[in-house]
Amino acid sequence: MKLKLFPLGIVAYPSKYIPLHIFEERYKNLINECIDKKSEFGIVYQDSSGLAKTGCTVVVKEILNRYSDGRMDIVSEGKNIFRLDDQSIKNKLTIGEVSYLPNIKPLSKGKFEPLKEKYLQLLIMIGLKEDISRHLEKTKTFELLEMMQLSPEFELELISLNSELQRVEILHTFFDSLLKQFNLFNSDERFST
Repeated sequence: MKLKLFPLGIVAYPSKYIPLHIFEERYKNLINECIDKKSEFGIVYQDSSGLAKTGCTVVVKEILNRYSDGRMDIVSEGKNIFRLDDQSIKNKLTIGEVSYLPNIKPLSKGKFEPLKEKYLQLLIMIGLKEDISRHLEKTKTFELLEMMQLSPEFELELISLNSELQRVEILHTFFDSLLKQFNLFNSDERFST
């Protein structure tokens, strides 16, 4: 399937909100087309070695500003992960030949709830106490990354996995390391020799 791509130095994933400042003519046209048709475009991580092999479709969620010269500030939201099978350039836009990964299905509560418990502990430790009910309703791993600033390499690793269970296992280790660091700052352990 063909998909118009926006190569960037960031990784998109399902449920992630991504603010973008659109200023190049080719991307102004792309975003306006997606707004008019209510269609998706793909964000693919790009660095000095080229395009990543995995990306995510996004939709324009909100238009924050439109400028007189056609530039705009938007917020996009990640939707579906895809593999980039091939690419070409048409009208200065990268067009990907993509294969969509299966939609992520929630795991059983027994497998997901212990991870969500750690996520909630992290939220409380950073002082977020309001609107906890919204966080209690989360059912997928990517939803638990909302408050996290992660490296593109780590995010790429997560979207490249075909298994929600594998993501749970990796995030258990990651959340454990964050909780341990928080606990060091909140205890007398750091002063012991």
